[in-house]
Amino acid sequence: MKRRDLRQKILGIRRAMPPSTVKDVSKEVCDAVKNLDSFKNARTVASYISCNGEVDPIFLESDKSKIFTFPVVQEDGTLIFVEPNGDFRRGSFGIPEPEKGIEIEISQIDIVLVPLVAADSEGNRLGHGGGYYDKTFAIERNSKRPLLVGLAHDFQIVEKLEVNSWDVPMDLLITQSRVFLSENSYLRVSMGEY
Repeated sequence: MKRRDLRQKILGIRRAMPPSTVKDVSKEVCDAVKNLDSFKNARTVASYISCNGEVDPIFLESDKSKIFTFPVVQEDGTLIFVEPNGDFRRGSFGIPEPEKGIEIEISQIDIVLVPLVAADSEGNRLGHGGGYYDKTFAIERNSKRPLLVGLAHDFQIVEKLEVNSWDVPMDLLITQSRVFLSENSYLRVSMGEY
């Protein structure tokens, strides 16, 4: 299936989910994230504000031992991550972004929770089409890239995705029933770490 068609299909399913189901799945996924050694050992976590049935990472934010940052879209199509100090404002695509706060360098972030439309077991991710995470975490831009963890509903994991040369794979994918260690990240994550 073409990426565009798959995106429309999965987004339709996700948007039709009852909020109570999204909440229940989000709690299960967040519980799995909490059990990761890489999350337990993380000091700084890049999160996101969920929308349209995305798995909601808000259940992780009660951990006061961690600094949580949130993405802000830049004009060049990349993201910066900001530790908020106050309210969120409506940003790109209507997604809330911190109105003010402290920008945290990517090299200081330990783990990035990544929203997605679909993914495959090799860690390939289909996003909303803007390429923001791909541009931000491209290898040539980062000497030390944080661990990328995609959060998804079970139905968002597909057999195989078409991959573009600029796509940046996830290191781990977590759904309510499984944790996938990406084949593409075997050099970055040992089995004991997750």
